[in-house]
Amino acid sequence: IMPRTASDKVTKPFLDWLYAHRGLHDDVIPENSLAAFQKAVERGHAIELDIRITADGELIVFHDLELQRMTGVPGQVTKWTLRDLKKLRLLGTEEQIPTVDEMLALVNGQVPLLIEIKNDSPADVGRLEPLLMEKLAQYPGHFILESFEPQVLIWLRRNAPQYIRGQLGYYSKNDPKMTNYYKYLLFNPLVKPDFIAFQIGSIDHKLRLACKNKGIPLVGWTVRTQEDLKRARQLCDGIIYEKVEVE
Repeated sequence: IMPRTASDKVTKPFLDWLYAHRGLHDDVIPENSLAAFQKAVERGHAIELDIRITADGELIVFHDLELQRMTGVPGQVTKWTLRDLKKLRLLGTEEQIPTVDEMLALVNGQVPLLIEIKNDSPADVGRLEPLLMEKLAQYPGHFILESFEPQVLIWLRRNAPQYIRGQLGYYSKNDPKMTNYYKYLLFNPLVKPDFIAFQIGSIDHKLRLACKNKGIPLVGWTVRTQEDLKRARQLCDGIIYEKVEVE
C-alpha cells in the first residue's frame, strides 16, 4: 500500500506499480475516459491522469488545453462550463469528459493514482489546487501528485506537504534553454520534489546518477515501445506506459 507521507523513505512503494498513461486506452477506448480508467482497474494497473479546471470552477480529467484533438470542437477547455463540456464526446465515442468526482468514485482506491495538475500559467496557481486538495482529503485511496509547473509544486509543498509530489520534465539537445531550465528545476530547493518524472527519451545515465546521488526516484514517461521499456527498466525506478505490452 502506498503511503501518503512525503519523504524519501516512502516513495518506493508507489514505484512498484505500472502506471497506465491517461488510463488504459486504445483505438476504441479514449484516453482520460472512465472506460480507460475502468480497464486499468480491471488489469490491476495504477493510473496516470490529468486535471484541469473549467470556466465555472469545476475539476475535470482532460489533458489538452485545446478541445479539438479529443472532441473535434475548437476552443480551450478552461473557457467552457462543465455543463457545456458534458455535451461533447471523446473521439466520436459515447464517452464524456469525466469530472474528478466521477473518476474518484469509479477508481475508489482500487489502484493508486498519479495525478498531473495542469496549469498553463503560473498566475493560475492557487485556483485549482485547493479544490483538488479538498476532494482528495476525502478520498479513501492512495495517490501522488505531479506537475510541469514548479509554482504548483511550491504551492503543494506549502499547503499540502503530506502528499508526495513530483517534478515533470524533459529536455532536448535542440533546445539548450529548456535543458538548463529543467536541470535547475529538478533539484530546486524551493520545489524539493519527492520524485522526478522525465521523458524516457531524455533520460541518460548522468540524470540517473544525479537522482541516485540525491536519493530522488526517477520515473520514465511515456513508454510506448519495447525499446523504451528496456531503457526504463535499466534507468528508472518507475514506469508510465501507453499502448505497449508491459507484462
